[in-house]
Amino acid sequence: MKVLLVYPDFTVDLDPATKRLLALNEGGWYSEGLASIAAVLRGKGHTVALYHITAPVEREAFTARLRDEAPDVVGFTAVTRCFHWVKEYARWTKQTLKAPIICGGYHPNSFPEEVAQVEEIDVIAIGEGEETIAELCERTETGRSYDDLPGAWVRVNGQIVRNPARLLVTDLDAMPLPDFDIFDFNRLVGTGIGSAIANPSRGCPFSCTYCINPRTRSLYANRKHYWRLRTPQRSIEYLEKLATAYPKLQVIHFCNDIFAPDIPWLEEFTTLYRRKIARPFTCNHRVNLITPELLRLLREAGCYQMFLGIESGNDRIRNQVLNRSLARETILRAFKQCREAGIHTVAYNMIGLPFEDKRAILDTIRLNAEARADHSLCPIFYPYPGTRLHEVSVEHGFAPAVFDYREAVVLVQPTLSQSELFFTRYYFRLFVTLYRLAFRFPGPLRRLGAAFLNAVFLSPVLPRRPLIALARGWEAAFVALKNWARQRMPRMYKLVRDRVRGVRTAETPPPEMAPTSSGLAETPEPPE
Repeated sequence: MKVLLVYPDFTVDLDPATKRLLALNEGGWYSEGLASIAAVLRGKGHTVALYHITAPVEREAFTARLRDEAPDVVGFTAVTRCFHWVKEYARWTKQTLKAPIICGGYHPNSFPEEVAQVEEIDVIAIGEGEETIAELCERTETGRSYDDLPGAWVRVNGQIVRNPARLLVTDLDAMPLPDFDIFDFNRLVGTGIGSAIANPSRGCPFSCTYCINPRTRSLYANRKHYWRLRTPQRSIEYLEKLATAYPKLQVIHFCNDIFAPDIPWLEEFTTLYRRKIARPFTCNHRVNLITPELLRLLREAGCYQMFLGIESGNDRIRNQVLNRSLARETILRAFKQCREAGIHTVAYNMIGLPFEDKRAILDTIRLNAEARADHSLCPIFYPYPGTRLHEVSVEHGFAPAVFDYREAVVLVQPTLSQSELFFTRYYFRLFVTLYRLAFRFPGPLRRLGAAFLNAVFLSPVLPRRPLIALARGWEAAFVALKNWARQRMPRMYKLVRDRVRGVRTAETPPPEMAPTSSGLAETPEPPE
């Protein structure tokens, strides 16, 4: 059987009022799920092709690709903000081919009822989809009915048969390693700068209200095993396969929700990683899991940057609304420990959260300043369907129950105006920097400086609208320059970025990083 995996990998932002196009965000990102599906299908003797769509395509080009591939099964992956395009592409597919169409991914797991309304989609994968699509291929090939396909909702004579989700695969080592080579690395965003994404684990044990993980975890009867991690040996094999598929790999970005909280696991991983991989890397972690021993091992392995969630500096918003259960002191201690370990930090934050006002946002700015993160991210909260915070937003009238996922939806609430929200979006980092400067002064001067900044940020007469317009123009120019440099002058881009972020790819590796017979431990070229 031949399977064509269709991956719409872009988003557009529409103005909710006028439907005017605000931005097209082209893709070029690796998908662990699709690479894993490809490995399972190939292991069972099927042929797999990937149609990676990084910008909207016209019908003629799309259908021409379908005819060229002539697949027996078509599989779509759907995230919420791309679901509009999945619906359209599925309709074009059904009008061109007779092959069954299966759709999986974040959005089907969040809103299978909505996906079921798309008549062209025959099968909706619920939960992890490797074995589901593999069994669909087997039944299609042998002519057997797939009405009762485990892990899927199936369209039968216009009606939806809701079969239960499969059990989680609890032993990731038993899974084949992802087939990275289904991706054209020349089209991926990180290729020009020598970086790649890796994910040796699945799931997350926490239940933050803005995240889809709690809903996804609830799909499984064996949900207590939702967070799983490959063994150190298998994780290294995974990375060796990645480096073989992408020989120019210089920096790895581990995108697990939480990277290796288990010290014995990390000790073994660090030894193997230094000997066989020897690339600097970044990772995500959670502040209450940070310890000096964990940081020491990560630093020895090659971690130069860690992403940590603050999300909100306001205690009530962070712990009651977001369900983070994190004390302010825990956050500050984690960032301090990272500094002491020589690991740069990036702080995740959100603004425009339910029940937030200017003073709560100011708490976030001030906590970022006190934490002294090397970089702070501050997107506007988007009410993703399937999350508890989306339900809360709808219940309180902050967001519509149904909306076009292409729209740049922000919450409308009496405590925070749109101008206040977008002013913070553009000037968040500036205020963090100013507060950091103020906090350096001794007692009275520190209080005076902070009070002055408080007054400026909270001022009702601050000309926010013209300042927003100015910042938008500057940001658009900066993003265009950054993208141009990344594509046309990648080495210069890497040098500047590495200097800012503290990447240490140019350092001479220790003896245990000497080249091995696999060739994977060679010293990376100067900065990635």
